[in-house]
Amino acid sequence: MDKTQIAKDVRGAIKSDQLDTLRDLLEKEPEMLTVMTPFGTWLHIAAAYGRLEIIEYLINAGIDINAQGGTFSANALERAATKGHLDIAEFLINQNIEIDTSEPDRNPLFAAIYGGHFEIVKLLVENNIDISIKYSGDNMKDMDAYAFAIERGQTEIAEYLKRKIDQMGTSS
Repeated sequence: MDKTQIAKDVRGAIKSDQLDTLRDLLEKEPEMLTVMTPFGTWLHIAAAYGRLEIIEYLINAGIDINAQGGTFSANALERAATKGHLDIAEFLINQNIEIDTSEPDRNPLFAAIYGGHFEIVKLLVENNIDISIKYSGDNMKDMDAYAFAIERGQTEIAEYLKRKIDQMGTSS
């Protein structure tokens, strides 16, 4: 079977949550584990679809948890945050995935704010994501997570971030 077809089958197994099929495919073609698709690694795809069991399997199989890929060259935590999969975000953080704040497009906090995923925002803050980091670029000037939440109309998230920023100010 050619690699393109196998890759399609692997992606199909992840999308339709078929762990046994995925396991069979990757056991027959172990080098397929490290394939980079236009969507990122298999981990990115599993994170986007909310497939926790598959993510556990992929990590145990040795996939690079911090691999960057997909549209923004982000890791799988950004995908989980974008899609609002709290269980996946928690699991990846517990696996010590890098919390990448190098670019706003890679920052899972901005992804969670963008999607209005308050529980993921709280999870990231509790795991010490840098909420004071500011970005300037094409679409933003000196913008931190609080300003981004305001701009996106995420009032509840903005108020929460403001409280956290104020607490940081008093604790130092």
